[in-house]
Amino acid sequence: MIVIENHLGSIRISRDYLYTVIEHTVTACFGVADLHESSLLETIKTKLFPGDIRRGIRLRSRNNALVIDLHIVTGIGANVTAITDSIRNKVRYAVEEFTGIQPAQINVYVDGICV
Repeated sequence: MIVIENHLGSIRISRDYLYTVIEHTVTACFGVADLHESSLLETIKTKLFPGDIRRGIRLRSRNNALVIDLHIVTGIGANVTAITDSIRNKVRYAVEEFTGIQPAQINVYVDGICV
C-alpha cells in the first residue's frame, strides 16, 4: 500500500492498482509483444504469491521515490530505442495521471524478441 499525505488527509493506493495501471499501459504500447519474467526467482514468486508480484513489473522504493522496472518482449524488426522511450513516457504519464505519484526512475529491459 502506498500512502500519500497532503493537506486534506491521506490517500492510500494499493500496489495491485498500480500494477494494473502499469500493465495496461505497457501492453497497449506499440511494439510490445508481452511482459516477461525477469528471472527464475520472479517466475517462482509469481507462482507462489500471485498477488505479490506481477509478471515483468517490479516496484521499488528508493529514498521515498518510486522506481519502476519493466521487462518486456518486442516483435522482430522493432525500433527498440523508440519503443523503450515511448514506454517510459506513457508509463510516467499514466502513473502521474491516475495516482498523482511521480516516478523517480523507469527502467525498461528488453528480455526477448518474438518472431
